[in-house]
Amino acid sequence: MRHALDLAARGRYSVSPNPMVGCVIARDGYLIGEGWHHRAGEPHAEIEALRGCDARGATMIVTLEPCAHHGRTPPCVDAIIDAGVARVVVAMRDPHDAARGGIEKLRAAGIDVTTGVLETEARRLNETFIHAVTHRRPFVLLKAGMTLDGKLATVTGQSQWITSEASREKSLALREELDAILVGGGTVRADNPRLTRRLGWNTSAAGWTRVILDRSSVVPPDASVLTDGGSTIHITRDADLDELLAGLYGQGIHSVIVEGGSNVLSEFISRGRWQKMILFVAPMVVGGATAPSIFSGDGIAKLTDAPRFRFDRVETVGEDLMITLYPGGGELGVGGGSEAETSAPSSAAPSTPSTLSPTPHAPKPTP
Repeated sequence: MRHALDLAARGRYSVSPNPMVGCVIARDGYLIGEGWHHRAGEPHAEIEALRGCDARGATMIVTLEPCAHHGRTPPCVDAIIDAGVARVVVAMRDPHDAARGGIEKLRAAGIDVTTGVLETEARRLNETFIHAVTHRRPFVLLKAGMTLDGKLATVTGQSQWITSEASREKSLALREELDAILVGGGTVRADNPRLTRRLGWNTSAAGWTRVILDRSSVVPPDASVLTDGGSTIHITRDADLDELLAGLYGQGIHSVIVEGGSNVLSEFISRGRWQKMILFVAPMVVGGATAPSIFSGDGIAKLTDAPRFRFDRVETVGEDLMITLYPGGGELGVGGGSEAETSAPSSAAPSTPSTLSPTPHAPKPTP
């Protein structure tokens, strides 16, 4: 299953709005087929793994429940049944209403199905997809580069550059994973940013959209985001966040990175309308009561009212710290499924092979 998850991750920059899915097929401990979902509208991971593979009596290991519906492609469960697969091991059930039901169809066909293997890892891999299809709202990632004392700029508004070049490259890489970027009008007025994907990694069907919250109409008409021909949603009215996120989802946007400024980040934090936060913290302090910070406004009077976060991991990026957080008691898009569910009782549940040895004719992983 870990190999299947690694395969799934190869679709990180190409599958949106679909989930990342990886699949391997094994017989007697040997890998005889593998595949992953490359792009929306193209064959699913199971079909890729079955291609050119004699899967009769074999075990299929897949990171997401095989689909049972006919969407852009035919149902995977039909191909699995027709191929004569004897057993299917699934990391997690599909959270999408239209796609679920594959496990039941496989069992009805007499195929042994085990679920919940490495489910936490599988849910984390597809946290954006899970949130979007479950809540019908985009997954919101808050991102900020700041000083050790939480400032996004100095008292004069200087912010280029607080963080290191390595952090800025990492920040650009985050954009490649998501469908849209959202900033406030003040940020556009001050910096005239392009807000583009510049690394060229993303090839998904979802495209890239810039969303500008310009409630005070401060964005100049010649701003790059309004004149460069890219897709931009320029909002000049006082839009409620719930209304805004619902509208973005309705336009096919399943994930958004929010990059500031201070007022916008503060609103998302105070309203609890975010699912993940990544902070790049530089080893410097700038001080200043009027310097913009990651959380502004009137402040919190009681500690019991303060928004609480949960640290997930801390990494060193260049000279900075990269801190990943989730809401303190909120949804992570992961969890559960620590126990494997199997379709037939046994004295010892059959285990997924931890090491699969490729046979001489087995397909080799793509570098």
